[in-house]
Amino acid sequence: MQYQIMMVQWQKLLKNSGLGSIMSEILAPAGGENSAISAINAGADAIYLGLDKFSARSSAENFGADRLLKICQYAHAFGVKVYVALNTLVKDSELNEFISSAVGAWNAGADALIIQDIFLGKFLKENFPNMRLHLSTQAGTCNIYGARLAKKYGFERVILARETKLTDIAEISKIIETEAFVQGALCTCFSGQCYLSSFAGGNSGNRGKCKQPCRKQYAIDRKGFEDKAYRLSLADLCVGEKIDEYISAGVTSFKIEGRMRRPEYVAAAVNYYRNIRRRIFRKVIQ
Repeated sequence: MQYQIMMVQWQKLLKNSGLGSIMSEILAPAGGENSAISAINAGADAIYLGLDKFSARSSAENFGADRLLKICQYAHAFGVKVYVALNTLVKDSELNEFISSAVGAWNAGADALIIQDIFLGKFLKENFPNMRLHLSTQAGTCNIYGARLAKKYGFERVILARETKLTDIAEISKIIETEAFVQGALCTCFSGQCYLSSFAGGNSGNRGKCKQPCRKQYAIDRKGFEDKAYRLSLADLCVGEKIDEYISAGVTSFKIEGRMRRPEYVAAAVNYYRNIRRRIFRKVIQ
C-alpha cells in the first residue's frame, strides 16, 4: 500500500513537471534463461524473449514451452513482465503452427506478444481478443499513420523503427503506447527491410537468420578506400542521459537491444538505465 501511494505521488509530480511518465519501463533482452534471470535480478521492469521458432533471433538460446512457463513464473514473482517475440515473417504453410505458438505463449503467461505482420496481429486480436499485442520494430512504424493503423487492428503498443524522429515519437505517443530502443546494435538498413544477408547467403533477417554481413570489413574500389574497414557497420546506440527527451515525448518503454549478448552485459545495461532514470526523478522532486 505504501508503494502504491508513493507511485501516485510520483505521477502527480511528473505531470506537473511536464516530463510525462518518468516511470517508463526498462525492457531488457533475454536471449536465454541466464540472461532473463540476470535482467530480472538487476531490476528490469520487463524482459523480451523468443521461442524456438518464429523469433527474429533464431541463433539465440531462446525458449521452449517448459522453459517459457518457468521464466514467466519467475518474472511474475518479482512483478516483471514477459514479452514473447513472434516477429519473423510467416509463410502460409506455417500459419497453423504460428497461431498454435502464439496461443501457447499467451497461455504460458506472456504479458504481450511481439508481432511483425500487422495483419496476423489483426487476425489474432479478432480471434483471441484478450491477447495483448505489440507491433514489432520490423513493421517499420515511424509516423502517426502507422500508429493509427496498428491501434485500429488491435495493437496496444508499437515498437518504433529506430530511425523515427523525436518529434514524430511525441505525436505517435499521443495515439498509442510507444517502445523505443535506447541501447545496443543498430542495423545498417531500415528495420525489417534488409535483404543483404538473404542475398549474400540465403539467410534472411526477416526469417530470424541474419548473419550480419554488414558487420564485416569491406574494401571499396575507389581511391582512398582500398583498405578493408567497417564501411557499413554502425556504432552501437547509446541514448544514455538523453532518455529525458524520450520521457518528455511520452515513450512508455526503454528497450535495450541484445538477445545475443552475455548475461553480464544485460545486467550492466539495466543498471545503467535504472540509475539514469533514478537521477532524473530526483531532479524532478527537488
